[in-house]
Amino acid sequence: MAMNYQPRRKKGEIVSLPRKYAVKEIRLGDGTVIGVFEGNRGYIKDHDILIKYQERGKRIRTPKHIHWVIDLLIKKEHNKELTLEFMKYLRDMYDKVGAFTSKEDRTRCELKETTDEKLERFKELNNYGEYKIDFIGHLIELMIKMEKNTSPEKPARVFRELMDAMIDEKEIFVVVSKATQIG
Repeated sequence: MAMNYQPRRKKGEIVSLPRKYAVKEIRLGDGTVIGVFEGNRGYIKDHDILIKYQERGKRIRTPKHIHWVIDLLIKKEHNKELTLEFMKYLRDMYDKVGAFTSKEDRTRCELKETTDEKLERFKELNNYGEYKIDFIGHLIELMIKMEKNTSPEKPARVFRELMDAMIDEKEIFVVVSKATQIG
């Protein structure tokens, strides 16, 4: 059965919204499933996505930037050089990955920059933190696709600015502010 969830009612609404079902599921080796759902925001609504994930035996969650940021900071404490190399790889991915180009493209949801072969050299980082490298990679590739579906006049740059702050080893306040979109 496809991953699904019950959208929350908006304030004042009486009728429950219908369940949403994933248009694509990405199954990882550790049993984690990343669900890609049709979104309804962004510059082109038919290209928008909503991302959820479910770890084995746990409830469905919506990923936040702060989750993978903290995980990368933990990994960096254990292997600074490799983690910075991984962060740079993710940052460079921003320039290679584009937004979805059609509804069909969104349904296919091909992740070309986070294949096992491309992530192999970072696998040692799986020994540290909560998340595996493939999870972080897939999640970020999807977030980039989502972020690139913004108006050309007002492009979103949260991910790129956040990665730059982490690579430049800005103080923790700056990184956390960007990750929680406060600052």
